[in-house]
Amino acid sequence: MRPLVWLLANPSVTAPVQLDPGEPMLIVANHITAYDGPLIQYALPGRVRRHIAVAMSGEMLWDFSHFRNPNHGPNYGRFYPFGPFAYLLVTALFNVFPLPRQRDFQPSFAHAGEAMDRGFNVLVFPEGMRSAQGQLARFRPGIGLLVKQSSVPVLPIAIRGLGELKTRRRRWFRSGRVEVRVGQPIHFSPLETEAAITARLHAEVEKLLNG
Repeated sequence: MRPLVWLLANPSVTAPVQLDPGEPMLIVANHITAYDGPLIQYALPGRVRRHIAVAMSGEMLWDFSHFRNPNHGPNYGRFYPFGPFAYLLVTALFNVFPLPRQRDFQPSFAHAGEAMDRGFNVLVFPEGMRSAQGQLARFRPGIGLLVKQSSVPVLPIAIRGLGELKTRRRRWFRSGRVEVRVGQPIHFSPLETEAAITARLHAEVEKLLNG
């Protein structure tokens, strides 16, 4: 996948020289397009990106598995014949697992915990949906709960430039404007509240996005 990302997008990457916390991490990032996951994995060192489980909208995965188009609208019908194939593709190639947007988070949190127990890093998009305008939305409070339950370091990442290209409907493949900024892993105290963790992570991603 990495050579394909380089060929199509060639994003610039800003990342710490050394990124090896010695334990699994939660990875949080802003969410703009369906290609955010591959862009983020492209920016990470091999020892990190080769062991990633990706949280994906549970509602979208459910739609795929039931022949439903999750992006239906005036130009697209509800029926999607390739839905089950898309479901098998993303689960097999990208190691995704469902994370519902509205409720029933705990089974997904348990799956994320099991993945980290097995040495996998877990990628989560705390906004819960793609940003239509490319701007950073508020983080859902569940990310604070997941951090407290997992007690692992959290790596903030920001994808820059893609939002502007999306809102202006400009070509972004090899545009030279897409950048992935990787921060430093953050260790949270067990005494920090879920709300404080959520606010800190939002501030860190925002700093990478606008810095």
